[in-house]
Amino acid sequence: MEKQEYRILIKHCFLMGKTSGQSLKWLQKCYPTSAPSRTTVYRWFSEFKMGRTSTEDAPRSGRPKEATNAEIVKQVHRIVLSDRKVKLRELTEAVGISKERAGYILHDVLEMKKLLTQWVPRLLTIDQKQQLMVKLDQLRFELVAHPPYSPDLAPSDYYLFPKLKRWLRGKRFTSNEEVIAETEAYFEGLDVSYYRKGIEMLENRYTKCIALEGNYVEE
Repeated sequence: MEKQEYRILIKHCFLMGKTSGQSLKWLQKCYPTSAPSRTTVYRWFSEFKMGRTSTEDAPRSGRPKEATNAEIVKQVHRIVLSDRKVKLRELTEAVGISKERAGYILHDVLEMKKLLTQWVPRLLTIDQKQQLMVKLDQLRFELVAHPPYSPDLAPSDYYLFPKLKRWLRGKRFTSNEEVIAETEAYFEGLDVSYYRKGIEMLENRYTKCIALEGNYVEE
């Protein structure tokens, strides 16, 4: 199947109100040997959700420097976050850049590496850790002994996830794709003020953490 053909089919599924997971299953059933990859389907669903209407390739200059612009990097990052196991070949197909350029964006721009089968952020080097400590000292930040993983100080843990769990409670899903689609729909329906409130709650929690000398902050 030509890429323009599957893009039109993906757009048709999107306009019909199907989820990305449902669309992928339908394409794989109808075109078992030539269906687009999961990454491609998810990427085009994301594009249509953001208002894109055309299924044509965006104009490209072909020059390496211009191929690594902010929008391309954003697309690559979004795809990797939605599918940590995405292959370079799938990225090149989804974004429309060379394999070398995709690798450059992942390794040098986003500073990610492949751990087993998944893309993960690269850990800080010794030099970077030292630079961080110097900067903290310059800014007169006082280090507080607190566990590296601190759900009491992570907005995702104390604010986002509990509310998301209540939203999903009682619902039944038949695949991971349906869960992803429902989760995306939930977060997309929230106003900016919702996220702002979760961040603003940090101030009170940080104050409590300091008063407790780094101990866990209870509700």
